[in-house]
Amino acid sequence: MHKAYLLALAVLLPCSGASARLVTITPQQVERLGIKVAAVRVAGSQTTVSVLGRVTPAPDSRVPVSAPFAGTVKSLVQLEGSNVRKGDTLAVIISADMHAAHARLQGQEANYRSAKAAADRANALVKEGIAPASRAEEANAAASAAAADLAASRSVMTRATRSEEGGYQLLAPAAGRVARLDVSAGDQVAAMQLVALIDTGREMWVEGALPASAIGLVAAGDHVVVEGARGVAGEVVAAGSSIDPRTRSAMLRARLAAPVGLVAGQTVRLSVTRRSGAGSFNIPRTAVVELKNGPVVFAVRHGGFEAVPVRVLARGIQDTTVSGMLNVRDSVAVTGVSELKAASMRE
Repeated sequence: MHKAYLLALAVLLPCSGASARLVTITPQQVERLGIKVAAVRVAGSQTTVSVLGRVTPAPDSRVPVSAPFAGTVKSLVQLEGSNVRKGDTLAVIISADMHAAHARLQGQEANYRSAKAAADRANALVKEGIAPASRAEEANAAASAAAADLAASRSVMTRATRSEEGGYQLLAPAAGRVARLDVSAGDQVAAMQLVALIDTGREMWVEGALPASAIGLVAAGDHVVVEGARGVAGEVVAAGSSIDPRTRSAMLRARLAAPVGLVAGQTVRLSVTRRSGAGSFNIPRTAVVELKNGPVVFAVRHGGFEAVPVRVLARGIQDTTVSGMLNVRDSVAVTGVSELKAASMRE
């Protein structure tokens, strides 16, 4: 260790008597030991809890795409990350079921036209008083059933168009970006099997595991910050109030604003903050040190630094929220605190 450093440390002496917690030090010694200070700030907010979470798309912005008919994947037209418009072809699937479904659709269209015509005739006869009202009711019910069957078949067919290869083209149900593909060329797919996921928006959420000790401390509307991602923040959407027996934690969901640089599936650490109570202050994390009787900060006082006892309320990414005999005119040591701690503990 440098001789000048040892000399400077040796002369850091706590005063006696009522000011026993005051460490005397000259400006030259402050410079030699590299002691830097930071201002005490009134705490507008404090970190409630820090949790691990997984980035996910907003619940209403991810659209699943399933195969309407069983078959074999002939080719993939779009890949992960591709931007698609509504109606773009995602994959070509060879399927005999498609032909059968198309034939059923034609039959249902004919059945609906017949049922609708019968209902119109029955209604006309009832209106003229030739037929009883029950006849019209039966005809209208049959037409409604035929319309429902036709609508269901048409809904399925809107997700696919017939291809010349004896199958169908699976279509994108909405514009967006292909987030995931669960099949490859040559794979067999069953009817209604998930084939792809499309993200229709760029809004991101975080799903985190809220520890049991933090249940009741976090509520919807609390502010959140993604640690290590500059400028990425948001708010809590929901916080669970019961423990999942498998994870021994509750679910926390937060909505992020402008999540630049984050991708779905990424693991992040999330700090949840809320408004601080009166009499609390924010100071850099490095300012707080542990002495025998508890945590202290070294506040600048005339002739040196005084070890001021504090109560730690919360620890955030960069700051610690504390309460104690401080005010906004104070400054506290943020570097060189180990040397000040050693000096304050000397007899």
